[in-house]
Amino acid sequence: MEDSQQIQEYTLQLLEENDVSFNSFTEFRKHIIQRINEWINNDFEHLLFMLYRIDVHEDKVRKLMAAHKGENAAEVIADLIIERQKQKIATRKLFHMEKPADVDDSELW
Repeated sequence: MEDSQQIQEYTLQLLEENDVSFNSFTEFRKHIIQRINEWINNDFEHLLFMLYRIDVHEDKVRKLMAAHKGENAAEVIADLIIERQKQKIATRKLFHMEKPADVDDSELW
């Protein structure tokens, strides 16, 4: 599976938005930005919860927001989420192991 497709899939699962699909990565990014804007304006606690769930550290968000004053906060946060998802995918690829052909499923943990 292509990395951008995996990023969309994993991010939407974490955001609990499984009924959504996009024709391009740009559309996906716009959707994420829109959701983040909604949370910033209406449910900031939920935004913090989602950042925690996606494993985006508050300190990193604060530093980036300070470095990008005057820019759209939702865009900065969306890009941070996307970058974190890329890191997770790279880590999964690095540590992915194929099941040995001579091992029975009942012996795997």
